[in-house]
Amino acid sequence: MAPRPLHSLPRRGFGFLRLVVDYVRDRVPPVSFLVSEMSIKRAIEVVKEVGKIGIDVLAIPQPYPQQFGERGILDYVCTLSREFGGDVMLYNEPAVGNPLSPSMVIKILDKCPGIKYLKDSSHDMIGLHTVLSAHPELRVMAGSDGLIYDIMLAGGVGVVSLVINPFPELIVRIVNEIRSGNYMEARRLQEFIIRVRSVLKAGGLSGGYRYAMSLVGIDIGKPRPPYEDPDEKTKEFIRNSLISLGLIKQ
Repeated sequence: MAPRPLHSLPRRGFGFLRLVVDYVRDRVPPVSFLVSEMSIKRAIEVVKEVGKIGIDVLAIPQPYPQQFGERGILDYVCTLSREFGGDVMLYNEPAVGNPLSPSMVIKILDKCPGIKYLKDSSHDMIGLHTVLSAHPELRVMAGSDGLIYDIMLAGGVGVVSLVINPFPELIVRIVNEIRSGNYMEARRLQEFIIRVRSVLKAGGLSGGYRYAMSLVGIDIGKPRPPYEDPDEKTKEFIRNSLISLGLIKQ
């Protein structure tokens, strides 16, 4: 299981990143950082800065929102991988509008030997099996809380989770149950996590998760615009649903 990656920060944010890395270094190694820059020039600048700070794994998604051809994607990912010099996690995130097909993922892995991990958010299990058949050494992380069970049984090693933020015990439990071979209990937990995920997603991409964290006593603030904070009706639904699921008290 891996911590949720830290995302690209403006230049003034690197001091904060250094504080975070120093704090978690001996608690949750390895530390990953996701570089989400469309400009390869800017992305290289970010990679150089985080390399100095001591990030263990660099996560690279496909550039977005513009569509790029095969050569452009290969150049982007492999250039950043070489620039970092350490272990890299390829992040296939179709929601950004540039899904990577299984054949494209295989081409990237063939050309970029620094990629040791794949965070897969494609929801394409047949495609994932295709990738793993070509690269069985790849360490796959589930990119969706709804497919932890399926991806780990397919050979994955863990999950990059959103649900883990308000309810870490759920994600730790399912990963441990799978690792221990308790598959019936793990499947039950997966079904429960899907219900929790559906509730939290009612609040948008991050708003529902942020609100849930405030309900468990950790206020991380509201989403940055244009992401929306859930309205009062949605907050009431989330709160009542989490009470009925036994995750928070009345």
